[in-house]
Amino acid sequence: MLFKARAQSSSLHSRKHHTTVKRIVLLTVGVIAGFHGANLEAGAQGGTSSDQVPAADLKEFNDPTVLTRRVWLETEWNKYTDGTSIVEETAGTLWVWRVSENQDWAVRVKLPVNFRVGSDDPNVPDLGGLGDVKVATGTAFRLSKTFRVGAGLDLQMPTGRDELSDNAWRIQGFGASGWDIARWLTFSPSFEYNESVADDGIAQPSHFLETFVPFTFILLHNWAVTAGYENKTDFENDNYVTNRAKISIAKALESIPLRFYLQAKRDFDSGEKEFQVTFVVTCYFR
Repeated sequence: MLFKARAQSSSLHSRKHHTTVKRIVLLTVGVIAGFHGANLEAGAQGGTSSDQVPAADLKEFNDPTVLTRRVWLETEWNKYTDGTSIVEETAGTLWVWRVSENQDWAVRVKLPVNFRVGSDDPNVPDLGGLGDVKVATGTAFRLSKTFRVGAGLDLQMPTGRDELSDNAWRIQGFGASGWDIARWLTFSPSFEYNESVADDGIAQPSHFLETFVPFTFILLHNWAVTAGYENKTDFENDNYVTNRAKISIAKALESIPLRFYLQAKRDFDSGEKEFQVTFVVTCYFR
């Protein structure tokens, strides 16, 4: 009887979780669809302050101060030392309003689907499902023709199944600056401060700071290359610092508003992750 009661309780909890996830997914898809339509309408009415930034479409992935109306599909592949690969497919949108001549405000939504495959441990099964949905808002200011600053907040919700989720509500505060040193070179340092605010009892508390120091080189024929250094300070793990390097390449098409982006990252420290590769296809609205 006790086993049966526990099974019924677990089944009820599972149904409630799936119902909650289903509602969040439907809401998020609806928001993305609404933002898509709003981006088209807003694009027809006028541009944003970020549209005045030279080569903005080639800088935006590594420069959070560049806010342009867009939707994208991102594929992120993380390879670990135990043979496991975690692949995250994310549909995202950024809706931007021009507040003033030199200020933009934006809302961003990310809807991820995660897959875990290839573990060397036969007891670790392959699986896939919804990841943790993220909603963010922020603003950016053009202080001059060559210098920008921005800041915002991001909320991560535990919408994924236990094995594919951080299983916690997490708030992220972020800040950034962008300096066009020359027409062909941009320096855009930024930081992200993350802290979990509630969990379901499964996850460990998270509290960490990430900093990003990228340099973007604008090349001929709408190409760009970015090289950067990043680190993560984990306050829940004796302030342990992880260092990593990244390099990326981007290409913007001239005839249609599409951009392709390929990025590779690798930790300097010996850890569980071998490398990370990301590929993004972005469509812009002018």
